[in-house]
Amino acid sequence: MELQLTPETEAKLNELARRTHRGTDELLQEAVDHLLTYNEWFERKVNGSLAAAERGETVPDEDVRAWIG
Repeated sequence: MELQLTPETEAKLNELARRTHRGTDELLQEAVDHLLTYNEWFERKVNGSLAAAERGETVPDEDVRAWIG
């Protein structure tokens, strides 16, 4: 697998690796792991919210406006 980074992003990655005494491969693996974990969490939340809406478990607009206002 190849990854194309902009020169600016690559420079930032190299600087982070230098400051943290870690390899760029290790940092990229960690970043991908975080991305995948976040996306899995987000998908579960969205699917759960859609299912709740289908069951009619919603909050009336007036209540939302009262919370914000």
